[in-house]
Amino acid sequence: MAGVLAKGIDVSEFNGPVDFAALKGKIDFAILRCGYGSDYVNQDDKEFEENVRKCQAAGIPYGAYLYSYAKTVEMAQSEARHALRLLAGKEPLYGVWYDVEDSSLPEGEALIDNVVAFCDRVAEAGYCCGVYSFLYWMVTRLNSPRLDKYLKWVAQWNSTLDYDKPVALWQYTDSGVLLGKKFDMNKAYVDFPGLCGRKEETVDREEAAAIAREEAQQVYRENEDKYKTIADLPEWARASAQRVYTTLGLTGTGDPKDLTIDASETYARTLVVIDKVLDLLPGAPEKE
Repeated sequence: MAGVLAKGIDVSEFNGPVDFAALKGKIDFAILRCGYGSDYVNQDDKEFEENVRKCQAAGIPYGAYLYSYAKTVEMAQSEARHALRLLAGKEPLYGVWYDVEDSSLPEGEALIDNVVAFCDRVAEAGYCCGVYSFLYWMVTRLNSPRLDKYLKWVAQWNSTLDYDKPVALWQYTDSGVLLGKKFDMNKAYVDFPGLCGRKEETVDREEAAAIAREEAQQVYRENEDKYKTIADLPEWARASAQRVYTTLGLTGTGDPKDLTIDASETYARTLVVIDKVLDLLPGAPEKE
């Protein structure tokens, strides 16, 4: 088994209020129960939102778990919606876990179908997802190869873990004591923040520069070449532009016959100002 990368606790409303600020430096992470069963508000964990807030304030990364009572795939899908509703806008860097251990759960492929339904839906929403259970269920009822693609969080309250598949988290005791309070204690064997954190998109610098150049060129074309000829100028500028070009003997940028000027809005306004200046000069031609 790989080395331990972090140690943490898992908590629910049954732990009561938890002082995560005081636990800073004593734990590396926390797994917080978000709720249980299908998507009903009265089955939300009463401390979940507050535990998330406290973890964030203390700078402690967290994950979340939902305790399952699903007897059918439809119920498992409702449990997935339950978890996703509570996780909206949150970033559980230590994953989202399906707690599969209740004695009322179905057996055989029906149980596997439920786990797949929950985990696939949560993974599709962009979260790292895994399965939690105690060792006996992991090696018997949850030993299907269909579950090999999910992270595993195994509970075995012992000095060693007797599980021969890859393990992400090990809950090694339910009797850890921190600051005089009892907690479930866990060891992490994968880099959860690296695995579950949002990845920055990699941008090709050459491609980004090319896009920026094209955008700038488009803005230039739309603004600097707005009026191709004097005839294309707005009415308020047309006469002034004609007078300026005639008086000063300007020929434009293209065919002298159509006086191609490739003018921007700013240039048009400048021509109007020049026309007014010409009025002030001695011998200025009369306006028509």
